[in-house]
Amino acid sequence: MAPGEYNGKNYGGLHTGTGKYQKGGVYSSNGQRFQRVPHREFTVGKDVSYVGTHKDFIRCSGKIIDKEGDTIKSSRSTIKVELNDGRKTYFQKGNLRFI
Repeated sequence: MAPGEYNGKNYGGLHTGTGKYQKGGVYSSNGQRFQRVPHREFTVGKDVSYVGTHKDFIRCSGKIIDKEGDTIKSSRSTIKVELNDGRKTYFQKGNLRFI
């Protein structure tokens, strides 16, 4: 489709393929393509590091802790981590790598 109002409001009104999958190339994650890790590999006590882009957690690492007894109901792909500086937070498993 041609750019303009007939293309809808998606992707800045540019061509149809423009703007999709901007974070999917080999250069968006320092040239690394990570394999999908099943959630059962994320067991309590394993050391992990955060590889996402949130400004408060860049270059953070810690240990996986148990979600038992939490008042927050979370999915299997959400992992609770105690960081080395004492903070406890939840991360998506795609943003964590084993040390």
